[in-house]
Amino acid sequence: MNKRLQIILSLLIISVLSKAQIPNNSFEFWTTTNAYQTADNWDNLNQITYGSGIYTCIKGSPGYSGSAYLYLISKAIPGKGIVPGVAVCGKIDTITYQPKSGFSFTERPQSLSYFMQFMPYDPTDSSSVKILLTKWNQAQLKRDTIAYGESYFNSMAHSWYNNSTYLNYFNGSNPDSAIIVISSSSSVPKEGSYIYIDDLQFNGIVIGIEENHLNSNSVSISPNPSSEFITIKFNSETAFPVEVIIYDCLGAIITKNSFLSQSNVLNISNWSKGIYTLQVKNEKSVLNKRLLIN
Repeated sequence: MNKRLQIILSLLIISVLSKAQIPNNSFEFWTTTNAYQTADNWDNLNQITYGSGIYTCIKGSPGYSGSAYLYLISKAIPGKGIVPGVAVCGKIDTITYQPKSGFSFTERPQSLSYFMQFMPYDPTDSSSVKILLTKWNQAQLKRDTIAYGESYFNSMAHSWYNNSTYLNYFNGSNPDSAIIVISSSSSVPKEGSYIYIDDLQFNGIVIGIEENHLNSNSVSISPNPSSEFITIKFNSETAFPVEVIIYDCLGAIITKNSFLSQSNVLNISNWSKGIYTLQVKNEKSVLNKRLLIN
């Protein structure tokens, strides 16, 4: 077997293994409990809303591929207010609506891809996908954050399209667990905001963390929110060149720039109001930040 063929086969094996490590990643398997259905291995808030005959997590059909997809929607619940549609690959806290636990995972992917549709009630709300990779620190009896990624969507998409959420790494170790959280709304939910999602898959491999890798303190955007100009600044330890790609809420590229200096100004006066994703990449890592245009 020649070297080229070995590499191709290795990449195929990595892709298959990554996809398989997300439990019920295509939402094909559901269990009926108390007259509602729950995607296997995914917890949700139906357990606190079913008494009112209202569900924030629904089995949609057909899926982007296969027979089913995950449908999350924010609903008004008597005595509880607006409850967001939230699904956690693991367990959810029904008081805080935050994840309590995830699933075993030991790889270091570059991104999480998925097919989706969504429509927040208005631009002040946003659907989201978040990923957290952690590892138990026995010496300090706490969990260390290995990587984190998040994407927000505040417009609408009424047909299936492919999107990715990139992970930003803070630690060179392999994780031992992952949490994926999908939500129809932000922390202040609006009734009727919804998201459909299907076919989740981790992609790529990040090997190690080099010095001068990007983190949340490496890059600043000011002012944010803004309506005319923004200044993108990098700290003194940033490794240049740095590529900055800005995506709108539908995942379309609005602009792409390669920066060589610590302070850079962009004119955004002609851009539509809304939430954008600013993706920063250099040879060492990838970082996502939110940009709000008002």
